[in-house]
Amino acid sequence: MRKRNLYKIPKQIIDRIRAFDQDDVVVASAKLIRHEDIKDYSALGIKIRGGKLALPNPAVPDPSAGRYSRANVEGLEKPRKDLPKIPKEIYCGDRPIYGDWSKGSFPLWQTRQVYRQDFIPPKEVELSISLLEEKDNGYIIKFSIDQVINRRTKNFEIELLYNLNILQENIGAVNVFPSAASLAEYTATIQIDWQILPPGTVDEVVQRILKGKRKITPEQESTMKERISIMSKLKPEVYVTGTDSFLRYFGAKFGDNFVVFENVRYGNALYIMYDSWQELSKKSRVDLLSGSREGFNRIEHREGWGAQLKRAVAEYRAEEKK
Repeated sequence: MRKRNLYKIPKQIIDRIRAFDQDDVVVASAKLIRHEDIKDYSALGIKIRGGKLALPNPAVPDPSAGRYSRANVEGLEKPRKDLPKIPKEIYCGDRPIYGDWSKGSFPLWQTRQVYRQDFIPPKEVELSISLLEEKDNGYIIKFSIDQVINRRTKNFEIELLYNLNILQENIGAVNVFPSAASLAEYTATIQIDWQILPPGTVDEVVQRILKGKRKITPEQESTMKERISIMSKLKPEVYVTGTDSFLRYFGAKFGDNFVVFENVRYGNALYIMYDSWQELSKKSRVDLLSGSREGFNRIEHREGWGAQLKRAVAEYRAEEKK
């Protein structure tokens, strides 16, 4: 049964935050889970193995848990109905030449009037689960969202409600705690460092990207090969991947101001970044997807996404030749 969302920050949460002696806040909750109720949390990876409690590593919550959990992975698009509509080219699928598929096909695009969209990028915050204490009748378990938010920042209440709802959707309980200084310092140092990989065959590129990374499923590797295959046909300058052990992002660099990023674990869309490479490499994974709509473009992995990417690369290269 899906947990009901919070439409505003509960008063007890606001009162609790006001009593904190520091500004850094973490959305978290501690629950006593009885032995007989452990099975109810199996979707989160909490299980009993060999008579002992087994907890999962920190992970992005399943997007099927609710609208905020889905937005955490896919982002949100909000139509600006207060602004006039604008023309947009829509991919309508492939069509046969002169109605005959044997003669080949061509992509059909139509110009339609649509509302402008404000895109809220996915945060991909993770849910951490840890054991606080073992009791005779169960376990006291802490569930926490891995983002530290500061109550003096402009978007504090928006970020707070967002994280409260992710916790609510996944465990049906919410609370907040002051952040430990060490956690705040750790979060502040999370950066994406990029490793440059030379072109090669699809298998060679995938092997280089996965080297030193934590294991992914065969299905994820298959998806990764499909994405790299499409990129390789467009002849990127180099491929890029994060230097840490998590395969968060990988992609291809087509120019100093045109880098395509993929996420194999939550890959519902690719991102084309138009900022300079030097600026991109200094941003954290959250900052990378933040900012104005003009700073990037997003292509959902739906039918025809490869054609959209090919077109974007061609337009970029044509502009660079001028």
